[in-house]
Amino acid sequence: MSDVMVVDSTATPIGQRGNDTIAFREGSGERRFVRTASLRCKVNKVDDAVTGIEQKTRALGGFVSFSRMNNTIQDSKGKSISADSSIQTIHFATEGLLVLRVPDYELDSLVAALRPLAIFMLSREISAEDVHIQMLSNQLINQRATRTRRRITADIDMKGKKLSDIEQAEKTAEERDEVADNAKLANLSLEDKINYSTISVELYQDPGIRYTTVARERNITEYEPPFLDQLGESFSSGWQMVKELVISVARYWSILLLCGFGYFIFMKYFLAVKKEMPATLKNQVS
Repeated sequence: MSDVMVVDSTATPIGQRGNDTIAFREGSGERRFVRTASLRCKVNKVDDAVTGIEQKTRALGGFVSFSRMNNTIQDSKGKSISADSSIQTIHFATEGLLVLRVPDYELDSLVAALRPLAIFMLSREISAEDVHIQMLSNQLINQRATRTRRRITADIDMKGKKLSDIEQAEKTAEERDEVADNAKLANLSLEDKINYSTISVELYQDPGIRYTTVARERNITEYEPPFLDQLGESFSSGWQMVKELVISVARYWSILLLCGFGYFIFMKYFLAVKKEMPATLKNQVS
């Protein structure tokens, strides 16, 4: 199956504003849009495509927020080619992921500039979220918290009498300050997302094959001493066993003595009984 080159006839030259098909901010009145894009492309070489995308992003006044390239080994086999070497065959897949931030008005220009790098565009998604209501809500929260803070401060200065009342009022004022600060930070974060759009680019290529010549593992025979040395060690081990046996007998001499004495008593009694039996039988017969 032949590769397909995706060509965009609406590509916008770098440095010029694109004709946004979703929600360009100019001419939209009070609306404020957070725009994001997501692309998944097949390229000839992921390494070269990553380098090219990073360069195009910087050329448009943007920056790379995240960049990763990963090689995943799918299969690995080895085959001997000589007495001391073998060739290793590795099948691998290469993927890349980039997260880019560019000025909002350059989003379409960057998307158009990335299309020639792809030999197949698997997916392309661009979204625009209107956040002007959210920003207005944060602004109102900030205003309410600021007014409440001023009233509490005035009450502390004019009516504060007890220490406990003052401490509680100051704690409430700090909480209002925290609410106001969070609202300000939320709007600053939204403003940053509005000014700089985020693009996620996933890249992949055809599976690759790598051949590597490596040293072959040798069959090493374990060392064995000569026959005469083994025979001498055997005699030495046998003599050592004899000595251990003698030492064991000497260690348990008392038990052996008791066993011998018991055997002597038993045999003496058994022989005496055996001699008396014929005489007893003769007396019974007569």
